[in-house]
Amino acid sequence: MLLETLVPMFILLGFATVLQTLSGFGFGLMVVSSFTLFNLLPLTATTFLISVLGLVNSTSIVLKNIHLIHRKAFTLVLIGGIPFIAVGYALLEFLSAGLSVWLNMLLGLAILTCCVLLIIKRSKASASGKGWGFLVSGALGGVLGGLFSTFGPPVVFQCYRQNWSVHEVRYTLLAIFSVTALIRLAMVPFGTLPDHTTVISTLFAIPLILIFTRIGRLLAARVEPSVVRLLAISTLALSGLTLILQNVPHVFN
Repeated sequence: MLLETLVPMFILLGFATVLQTLSGFGFGLMVVSSFTLFNLLPLTATTFLISVLGLVNSTSIVLKNIHLIHRKAFTLVLIGGIPFIAVGYALLEFLSAGLSVWLNMLLGLAILTCCVLLIIKRSKASASGKGWGFLVSGALGGVLGGLFSTFGPPVVFQCYRQNWSVHEVRYTLLAIFSVTALIRLAMVPFGTLPDHTTVISTLFAIPLILIFTRIGRLLAARVEPSVVRLLAISTLALSGLTLILQNVPHVFN
């Protein structure tokens, strides 16, 4: 892989990691949108990289805080989500084979929808407490997770509506993301396999992610969370809109 590809790739990974550490969301969306926008990696390779790095980043934290996981919600989300991860992954393989323009359009629309969900989440504080809500959010997250390795937004929306402590929300989400990343990685042998350069780049990115996670934690005490949140959502929305505008002309060709 050329240096002019590796350098922007690692810069974007570092930026996404810091934003995720400060805001609590957005790593997968940020990486998949920026990598696709700048054509750094094929989408199938990008989703593999996100799954591996997401798994590494969350598993060690979850193992130390299993007692804080909301087990009922965790179970319901996975029951609803796991079958639809397979659906999303099958869609990715189908669309990436010859419909890349439509796949990029779908990615842009998914990012904009996720931004709306993340904004709405702030103004909805009442808990639903309904089991079907976790099943539905799991199913929607499963499709997104299978397609783009971004299981989070529907589940984040649902979990933050509950009357849980911040720690319970955080560790429940991290546990869900760990399991779904592992399941998605298990599906890779049945689709497009990453080439050796993608695998090597992913391995080199692991220490980078750990370093920038540490940097994000150091910055957390000095940066206003609302500012970081606004920056993250604005960046995601801009990348999603740009992806759509880039590909609309090709739809009519």
